[in-house]
Amino acid sequence: MKRNLLICVAALLGVAVSAPAQIAIEGKLGNLVRGSVVLGHDHYHGHGHNHGYFRISPVRRAPVRGHWETRCEQVLVPGYWCEEHVPPTYGWIWDHCGHRHWGIVDAGGCRRVWVPARWETKTRRVWVTC
Repeated sequence: MKRNLLICVAALLGVAVSAPAQIAIEGKLGNLVRGSVVLGHDHYHGHGHNHGYFRISPVRRAPVRGHWETRCEQVLVPGYWCEEHVPPTYGWIWDHCGHRHWGIVDAGGCRRVWVPARWETKTRRVWVTC
């Protein structure tokens, strides 16, 4: 891509020697850079020669007046199902012979729990122009 651009610029500069009138080609590269190719009579340098040149200049923008504001808004978060881990429960248990020993009373596992809908306050920053 850059090579093709350089070849085009070189070709335009080569044609500039034989161009009787001034031709200007301008373009913007993004929001910050503007470029131009001028072919023909050199009015800017005052020499009166027929040649071409390439100029890149930054784009100057007027400052935008304003400020940032933090806005709060209420948002409804819908209800949803949630998987909750239940740890095992330990305690004293009796075996079939009547002897007491320490062991697992409930093995635990996962259970589904419904989380109801709720209102939450969300904040966001917005640019406010003056």
